[in-house]
Amino acid sequence: MNEILSLALPVVSYESIKCIHGFMQIKADYPDYVSDESKLTSGSFETIFFPKNEPELAAVLKRMNQQSTPVTIAGARTGLVGGSVPMSGALVSLEHFNQILGVHFDVEMREWRVELQAGVNLKQLDLFLKSRKDLDLPIEIGSKTLAEFQQFQQSPADFFYPPDPTEMSASIGGTVATNASGASTFRYGPTRSWIRGLRVVLANGECLDIPRGKFFASPDGLFEVKYCDGSSATLIIPHYTPPSTKNAAGLYTEPGMDLIDLFIGSEGVLGVITRVEVAVLERTQKLSMIQFLESEQQAIDLTIALREEKDIQLDYLEFFSTSTLSLLRSPSTTTGNSLETPGIPLSARAALSFEFDFDPENDDDKLARLESLINSVGADMANSWAGFEARDLERFKAFRHQVPEMINRIVAEKKMVFPDIHKLGSDMAVPDKYLQDIWTFYKSACEGSGLEWYAFGHIGNNHIHVNIIPRNHDELEQGKALFEEFARMAVAMGGTVSAEHGIGKIKGRYFQMMYTPQDIEEMRSVKTVLDPNNILNRGDMLPIRN
Repeated sequence: MNEILSLALPVVSYESIKCIHGFMQIKADYPDYVSDESKLTSGSFETIFFPKNEPELAAVLKRMNQQSTPVTIAGARTGLVGGSVPMSGALVSLEHFNQILGVHFDVEMREWRVELQAGVNLKQLDLFLKSRKDLDLPIEIGSKTLAEFQQFQQSPADFFYPPDPTEMSASIGGTVATNASGASTFRYGPTRSWIRGLRVVLANGECLDIPRGKFFASPDGLFEVKYCDGSSATLIIPHYTPPSTKNAAGLYTEPGMDLIDLFIGSEGVLGVITRVEVAVLERTQKLSMIQFLESEQQAIDLTIALREEKDIQLDYLEFFSTSTLSLLRSPSTTTGNSLETPGIPLSARAALSFEFDFDPENDDDKLARLESLINSVGADMANSWAGFEARDLERFKAFRHQVPEMINRIVAEKKMVFPDIHKLGSDMAVPDKYLQDIWTFYKSACEGSGLEWYAFGHIGNNHIHVNIIPRNHDELEQGKALFEEFARMAVAMGGTVSAEHGIGKIKGRYFQMMYTPQDIEEMRSVKTVLDPNNILNRGDMLPIRN
């Protein structure tokens, strides 16, 4: 069993930290802090803090912990499950944790890594990787780090961060807390696969520095944490087996696991992530395609065929249903189309979007194999858009991202008439062998309901987003009941109720379908060791005890 030693942080006076008290003042001056993209609204909270560094954050948490005051952690507030929405107590915003701290090359893994504070958003990281400008790198970085950064600047390679969650304004800390993913998870895996180090401040103000590959659970599933005051805490990891699918529901566990994986996807209930070290990759030349199909069944069949093909490794594999293509053909899209893409063929009733490594000089065999696969399901590769220039790749990516943007606009219009309604979006995933079954279930249930619905997204991971847009309150309740059926079916197939968004405060009912009471108690036991007064993100993931 490895001992994890807490770092000694400089002591900061709690009284010196900027905070604003009083709910009415907060409500008036800080209205954006009482909701996130889930549109869940706050009950109330009394104090908001804006710490600028780890010692200030530690001082806040230590005082709140002494008072048993609930603390909600907020980053960019882009979540879809209400995780950063406070219900009482204090809110701590990490928006000042916004520096990129350094770059270095790991010789053993032969990869470049970037260290950044938790409040840096994905767009900042992407711009940094593209421009490689200093971006106010801290002056205290050592000469070796500075030399490596200069080497990184001079490299002719084009670097990118592989997980590629869709929401570029999301903070890196938030994506780690939810183990976020996106389309490229199909090839590269979720956020977890690219995290090489974390710093975490616990509820008692202690700070852990956790590099990947250093601290592993004992054969009995134990970790021991040594605090600066000489005390210690023993963690016992849960014993359940998480689903084998893409998953963002519950604490991660496996025999002999790396401690860093316990905090990734923990939704902030164990500690506050302050620093993150990520690995980045060199970008290779790609061919991007949108293949139009005559039916949704062709899309299922082609998905299965493409996944079984070993000579063409897709970066992503995305789906558009019949109704989704109709939405994209609507006048609001075609008249305002700045993407300069051709019109969607009138015969198309579904589509798949995908991308793969492609060298125009040497990869004709890949195109021939791809055409054979497309023909095998009764489709025609001539009925597609394709391109390998950077401009084409960006246009096709923007085409995919139009769908949720259009749906959100429709919902906003409907809310003007029925303010209490909101979009319902599924986030379930199932094992590969159940793709056909889950799609048949979704389609049959939605068509039988009479509701307005659209399906799109990560079909390569059997993670299709079904979006229902209620037209009134009754349809909202009808849609919620339908989504409970979806969750039960996904769990019955060995899948997950949340593949990428987490549980937060909204999906607790689904969470309790997926895990037994004993499983949840094992998760709660881990939290109790690290957060005995239950102050951190109370109500997220783990049900509140009555």
